[in-house]
Amino acid sequence: MISLKNISFFSNDAQQILKNITFDIPTAKITAIIGTSGSGKTTLLRIIAGLSEPTSGEIWINGQNITALPKAKQQQVRSKMAIVFQHGALFDSLTAWENVAFPLYEQGTMPLAKIRDEAERLLQMVDLHSAADLPIDKCSGGMQMRIAIARALAAQPEIILYDEPSSGLDPIARGLICNLIQHQQVQQRMTLVLVTHQLSAAFQISNHFVFLYEGQIIFEGSADELMETADPYIQRFIQPPSRSYRTTDLVHS
Repeated sequence: MISLKNISFFSNDAQQILKNITFDIPTAKITAIIGTSGSGKTTLLRIIAGLSEPTSGEIWINGQNITALPKAKQQQVRSKMAIVFQHGALFDSLTAWENVAFPLYEQGTMPLAKIRDEAERLLQMVDLHSAADLPIDKCSGGMQMRIAIARALAAQPEIILYDEPSSGLDPIARGLICNLIQHQQVQQRMTLVLVTHQLSAAFQISNHFVFLYEGQIIFEGSADELMETADPYIQRFIQPPSRSYRTTDLVHS
């Protein structure tokens, strides 16, 4: 389990982005961190991943307070954690399989002769085996996200963090990505954390919800509990008013 205790974060210009964040990320479930743009979701994900350091507070992973550990020990604890960035963050100069193979090269534990086979196996898991030799600029947004997921799986993680994985995708591609994320959790019992402002994606696959507003948690619980909350801001977010249209009659002279 991942536990965050009293996490606060200030930007370089002394603006407070996160304010005393405390919650647990349950093991072998999908936790959705939701909220509007600027609420602190991505900053929180970066802190969990170790890409940013909290100004104060503690991060506990599997019973260890990693904020109290030296950097090398922190990296060791986080070695079973992978992150999938928004829009994939792939290497444009590499093909699909080369992107997936990159962490395998970095690990240096697999014979070079087997790396391509492993990369193609991972691409097969995301239904992209036929695209192995495609350059990234020839891949659609949905394909790039699936390649990024395959690259994350190359590290054999126990935890995967997703930053807006369905952002900018059409409804078909978005549904495919959501199904793929859900399949990982069901088949491999992985712990997944999903940062998104898209409620449709979050409700489709998540077990646990954390709602951020202006850097603070205003809700934590299940989907049913989220739908039933009386908080007026959350209600506006999850049930936006339907658009109204005014028809103006044309007056012909």
